[in-house]
Amino acid sequence: MVKTRRPLGSLASERNVGGEEILRRRVGPEQSPVQRQMNGIYERREEVWRPLTRQSIVAFIRLFLMCFVEMENGLPLEPGSYRMMKKCLVKRIIPAIHWRLVYTMDEAYWPITLTQFRELDSFLTEHLPIVQKEDEWATVAYFFKEVVRQREEYKRLEEMEREAKEAVQRCLNT
Repeated sequence: MVKTRRPLGSLASERNVGGEEILRRRVGPEQSPVQRQMNGIYERREEVWRPLTRQSIVAFIRLFLMCFVEMENGLPLEPGSYRMMKKCLVKRIIPAIHWRLVYTMDEAYWPITLTQFRELDSFLTEHLPIVQKEDEWATVAYFFKEVVRQREEYKRLEEMEREAKEAVQRCLNT
């Protein structure tokens, strides 16, 4: 059938792209979430050896946390795979996050989100404290802690402004 077209997710689309026989085949063995994540990374061409983008950094962090933190995701990997993932995190991912860090409050420019930072930081604190104390990760942690502090300050200022408007409104009404 056609190699360049992709199905849209419905049976009719599968039939249009793959032909009638696509509906008669059996589904393969069930995949674990780690296998699905890895297949998605390969499909989207987000492997770590390619030039790192925000999407590939996020995909690697998700895969890393699935393998190390969420033990219910299937069969354990080989010890060599764990070593390679840790090495890739330390040598490629953390420097890429540090290098792409933009000091702004707009999340669209950040290499990772605040929730991803919190997940990865908690893992590094518990399991890799040496990496967590390195300068690059310390800079990233400082940035996200400042973002949280700035957001709290903005909320406090907005609340004070709202209270001042309410006080002026009460004064005008009396």
